[in-house]
Amino acid sequence: MVRTTKVKDEVKFIYIAILCIFLVVLGHFVLMKDVAYSAWAEATAAAIPFLLIGLGVAAVRRAASIDKENTPAE
Repeated sequence: MVRTTKVKDEVKFIYIAILCIFLVVLGHFVLMKDVAYSAWAEATAAAIPFLLIGLGVAAVRRAASIDKENTPAE
């Protein structure tokens, strides 16, 4: 089986996955009872889902672009 992607490209996706996990954990901490009613916490909790969606879309587009670059033309 021929490898079509570089390890460097795959590691970048691991960084994106770790960032997504951090954002999910941050969202849970922001919604704790002690800080949930702060103005910054409300804005942060509202922004996290949009950041996750944006990261997901960007990762899929990047993966498609890498796949297109590395697939030999027939």
